Amino acid sequence: MKLLDKIKKNYSRLERRDFLFVYLLVLFPVVQFLIFWFYVNASSIALAFQNGLGEFTWVNFEMVYQGFTEVDMLGINLGESLLRSFTLWIVGEGLIFPMTLITTYVLTKKIAGHYVFRVIYYIPGLMGAIIWTLLIKEMVAYSGPITKMLLSLGVDLPFGAQKNGLLRHEDTAFVTLLLVRSIMGIVGNNAVLTGAYTRVPDELFESAELDGAGFFTQMFKIAIPCIWSTICTLLTFALCSIFTCDYNVWLFTDGTGGYETSTIGFQLFNLTYRLSTGTGSTGYGYPAALGFVLTIMTLPIVLIGKWALEKASENVEV
Repeated sequence: MKLLDKIKKNYSRLERRDFLFVYLLVLFPVVQFLIFWFYVNASSIALAFQNGLGEFTWVNFEMVYQGFTEVDMLGINLGESLLRSFTLWIVGEGLIFPMTLITTYVLTKKIAGHYVFRVIYYIPGLMGAIIWTLLIKEMVAYSGPITKMLLSLGVDLPFGAQKNGLLRHEDTAFVTLLLVRSIMGIVGNNAVLTGAYTRVPDELFESAELDGAGFFTQMFKIAIPCIWSTICTLLTFALCSIFTCDYNVWLFTDGTGGYETSTIGFQLFNLTYRLSTGTGSTGYGYPAALGFVLTIMTLPIVLIGKWALEKASENVEV
């Protein structure tokens, strides 16, 4: 009561209304955070240490260990799925992201036809995941244009890939996912990087050009240091999903994850989906334990990666 009396004494009625309005605005996202992040994650951690009767147990973690050393109840080795996820991440962020930096920078320099190329780059990003996946599936099907083109070029595809498509054979399915990941990686961050590049003052490039700096010298010595904070943010978010992103394996394989395409993110989704539809053979404790283990594995990677990115280059304010 003393606090309320003090507030009434020190602030006018109009000011108290303003405070109430601001508090109500903040209340909604705070409640969302408490329910959809804190409560969900706390419940997930609790489930990892419980059996179906709500009793404390380590059996869920024993099942996770068995899934990594042998196979899980779906017959899939989690270690192999983890390796595929890491491979897809390395291709997307280690190889494709630098290419995205270069191609986006080239387009911001307003070369001939840069508007056309920019629209072409944006189109895949504007398409929904389901539409994009259906399009790719048709293109790599046994009668799709990509499969026919490879055959016409004399590429020796396995008979199963020729008959059923590139996503329906062990030797070509994961390679196809890598190529799809590469294409989406190039266009994925284009809009964000374009906005970051355009914030760099033109005077810096003009001054460097007068000093004899070439195209790539301007890029690596001026442009990239000026947008380093944006690069750090993008790569840090990418590190957070290093093991959990499923790369649309569910859509590409019709929910099977077969033909050696299963990723660890797909496994998490598949386990939860089966349980929610009543076709799972375990409780929610197993996927919760798997998610907890992946979180423990990812946390040091994110912290060390963020520290290394911040130390790699000095951020320049523009």
